[in-house]
Amino acid sequence: MAQQGLNIAPPQRKKELNQENETSTTKRKPTKVANARAKSSAITFNQMAESDKVQFNKRVTQATADGFEILAIKTKKKVPDLIAEGLELLETKYGKV
Repeated sequence: MAQQGLNIAPPQRKKELNQENETSTTKRKPTKVANARAKSSAITFNQMAESDKVQFNKRVTQATADGFEILAIKTKKKVPDLIAEGLELLETKYGKV
C-alpha cells in the first residue's frame, strides 16, 4: 500500500514574494532610527584617521589575554600601551627590528 503525501500548498514563487515585499515596504516611512543610521554610516566612511594606529590581530592563549587585561587594570594603562612597552623591552633585549 503506497503512502500518500500531505495536502500542502506549494511554496510561493520568488515573483510573488517580491511583489508582497514591495507593497509592504512602500507603505512604510523611514523611522528616525533608520535616518540616523543612514547619516552616521555616511559619516563613518568619510572620516580621516586621527593617528597612524592600525588594528593588531593575533591569536594568543586566554591566559595571555587575561594577563594583559589584569596588567592594564593594575597599571591603569591601556592594553595597546602595554604591547608597545613590551616591544620596547624586547628590542632592548634582542635589538631593534
